[in-house]
Amino acid sequence: MSVMKTLFNYFSYTFIISALLFSITAIAAEKKADDDIAAILAQELKLDEQQTQQMRAAMQKFGAQLEKLFAEQEAEDADPEKLISGVKQAQDAHNKELQGILSKDQFKAYEALKEKAIKGIFTDLIAIQLMDIQPKTSLSNEQIDKLAPVLADTKYKIIKIAWENAGKQLRPRQKISLGRQLKSIQGEARAAAEKILTPEQLQAWDKYNEEQQKKS
Repeated sequence: MSVMKTLFNYFSYTFIISALLFSITAIAAEKKADDDIAAILAQELKLDEQQTQQMRAAMQKFGAQLEKLFAEQEAEDADPEKLISGVKQAQDAHNKELQGILSKDQFKAYEALKEKAIKGIFTDLIAIQLMDIQPKTSLSNEQIDKLAPVLADTKYKIIKIAWENAGKQLRPRQKISLGRQLKSIQGEARAAAEKILTPEQLQAWDKYNEEQQKKS
């Protein structure tokens, strides 16, 4: 199996796109605010009124582009690769527009907010998954609280690599480099899990993962 197929075996195209592009809405959820995202970002990034209005318009434009791209995928002859290409182009244009609205520090803070939101979503989802397999692995609630952020960080890193390389024609050396990156990320996650789980729990965890891989 190729490196990129291995990466995308973890997460579907749609999930990758949704996680990376729509997770900014989690900022609003975190703040438990009824206001729109642009207003929340204005507070977080200390935007002036003009920047706030420009940000709102840019996000509405970006959202409309994404809705159109996803709507096109409902056709019977839809091409997932076209979706990836279209979304990446829309994202690049959107980021360029935001860089014209925000200062360098504000844009950097915006990217950090997105990353935090993504990892927050992943942490919650993984915690729920761990609770589902709790009887099989004898995980305590405290262990779940410690393990979920570790696995969320791992998922984020893998998805980020997959998204950055989606649609590219990779040379052999690039594939080797990606494979090594993936192996390193998995190794770091394993080392962290070994500090949280007992040997018996690790064995049960490995058995569960093997069973899931056979089903996929």
